[in-house]
Amino acid sequence: MKNRITELFHIRYPIALGGMAGVTDAKLAAAVSEAGGLGTIAGATESAESLATEVRRLRDMTKLPFAVNIPLMAPRAKELIQVVIDSRVPVVITAAGSPALFTTALKHAGIRVVHVIPCVDAAKKAEGAGVDAVIAEGFESGGFASPFEIGTLALIPQVVDAVRIPVLAAGGIVDARGYAACRLLGAEGVSIGTAFLATVECTKIGPAWREQILSGRDVSTKILARGIAPIRMLTNQWTDKLEKLISAGVTKKDIMSFIFSGDPMSGEEGPFACGQGVGVIRRIRTVKEVIDDFVTGSEELLKRMAATG
Repeated sequence: MKNRITELFHIRYPIALGGMAGVTDAKLAAAVSEAGGLGTIAGATESAESLATEVRRLRDMTKLPFAVNIPLMAPRAKELIQVVIDSRVPVVITAAGSPALFTTALKHAGIRVVHVIPCVDAAKKAEGAGVDAVIAEGFESGGFASPFEIGTLALIPQVVDAVRIPVLAAGGIVDARGYAACRLLGAEGVSIGTAFLATVECTKIGPAWREQILSGRDVSTKILARGIAPIRMLTNQWTDKLEKLISAGVTKKDIMSFIFSGDPMSGEEGPFACGQGVGVIRRIRTVKEVIDDFVTGSEELLKRMAATG
């Protein structure tokens, strides 16, 4: 399978691991890269020292290409950018901020730059800033959500039509059907988060989160803190607490502190970010099994469609 995404990142399949703070570590990223995709280390909650350590750990596990995800609004974003430059990370995925901030410096260092965008205007600005590709993320995705709340099905073709650079799709894609649909919409690849949470190699989540993922339904997530810090989370007792805090008029800082107060490794319920596609996931698989399902499953779907007209 070859297209602009596989050629750009030197990977076998146009499937990237979405950066999930505190979860997508070197082990999970390396597994995705070894299975033919683009593994991603999440930098959001890392210090410069810990990120450098994770990059070294990943390189001990694989010699294949990988990425680091850095939210540009993170307090230590500038330090993290310097780490990826010094470490010669092959791909950097930026988000939550202006792509004009660091793209030139990253590209001068020989790094491929991808920017996460929620709408067409943002995609155009990212292209103008010189990024190599964009991830068009529908509001079905877990974690911090776009205030525009554009669904993946509507967003992808509009972004594809608006820019010349390659587009990866994200948001609600958890199996071969979603992958095939996004490719038909014009995306040249996908960025996957929730589906990789339910894998053997995802070792940064505890039994409570894993259990909620496997028992999740179509109505098991919701966007909270709209207008303040919108975030899609699994609904549980913690989301009830967060809604009470919001009603009490707490600050954005308080909401952010609450969201990041949970321990993903805990055996108790906590604030868990998760995408709407969770209701499709019913068992724990290896990363390779997930990627193989995306690739071979989508091929079978497309053949079946062609055969039936």
